[in-house]
Amino acid sequence: MAVDAEILDLRDDGSVNSAEQPTFRVVTVPDSADARLFVELSSYGADLAEARHALDLAIKSRGEGSPLEDAAAYLIAFAVVAYCRTYFPSNIRKPLTDHIDIPDELSDIHRLVGAFRNTTIAHSQSKLATTFPVGVVDAETLRVRDVTAATVLQTLPPPLVDRFHKLVAAADDLLYEATEQIRQRLIQRLKGSDMETMVGQGAPLIADAMDADFNPRTRRGPFPTSHTMYWSATSLSGD
Repeated sequence: MAVDAEILDLRDDGSVNSAEQPTFRVVTVPDSADARLFVELSSYGADLAEARHALDLAIKSRGEGSPLEDAAAYLIAFAVVAYCRTYFPSNIRKPLTDHIDIPDELSDIHRLVGAFRNTTIAHSQSKLATTFPVGVVDAETLRVRDVTAATVLQTLPPPLVDRFHKLVAAADDLLYEATEQIRQRLIQRLKGSDMETMVGQGAPLIADAMDADFNPRTRRGPFPTSHTMYWSATSLSGD
């Protein structure tokens, strides 16, 4: 299901800026039950793409001298969060597992990843993240030099990361199958639409705002009509 999306250079009328011909135009698929389901299924695909990419980078980090070595645990943690977003309780969409069945041979790693998210990544409750109070003393005189805290962290071991990667790939394939039949129905319905009117309505609305207005406390609807991009002002001097 994962598709690498390119940011299109769109004119105000929805056409694409390009030196090559022919150009094409982007229109919004009309609202319908199928369109809303397509949005929901595709949003799972975006989450799985994030999880898969993070795991790809974590796996590439193995071995001495990799520039990603120090980031591996954080990449795995992000992959866990992205994957669990697809089926943990949400006020916006149903769980992914309402649309696909996790293969029996991967159900164990599916449950393990969910537990790891709950006890370690989202909430610090497990022994996989243990903090010790440690006294530092002089080796010869035994004079106390300091007291500090030492936290020992354990992420998923490599064999479990590999199985997690297989789980994400399998879920992605099953999601593609579920989404494709909806996409084909939307294609057929779109072919019967008044394209001149739809082209005149333009592409999906992208609104601009400054970073001072950034608002994470928003809730998207089942059928999107716009998206806000928040921009940061930068000095011409680069300061």
